[in-house]
Amino acid sequence: MLRAIARVMLQGALPDDGASLDAAVHGVRVAIAGLPAAVQGELQQLFGLLEFPPTRRFVAGVGPWDRASDTEIAAFLQRWRTSNARLLRSGYQALHQLIMAGWYGNDAAWPRIGYPGPPRFP
Repeated sequence: MLRAIARVMLQGALPDDGASLDAAVHGVRVAIAGLPAAVQGELQQLFGLLEFPPTRRFVAGVGPWDRASDTEIAAFLQRWRTSNARLLRSGYQALHQLIMAGWYGNDAAWPRIGYPGPPRFP
């Protein structure tokens, strides 16, 4: 699920190799590990909702993640991003922030955006 969503959210930002997408997903896991237990629990609920086929189909409108097209995933993300339901908008924001942190927190992403990295002190 994370791989499919990250592929769409980071479209155009990732090099065309599977290793960068893997690095972004790994970065998401690292970011989650640094969050408080209560937040991790909420994310577990969100991920469970998006992984369980009946609820995934109902709330996201997406079939199995490994077969979902980029268009289907982008439409789901857009629906959640602009939803009148605060809970769906919050879910989108959580996914967005985690995936952005997962990729842009990775020093391999920095040259593509012209960021030299944090200052180095002697």
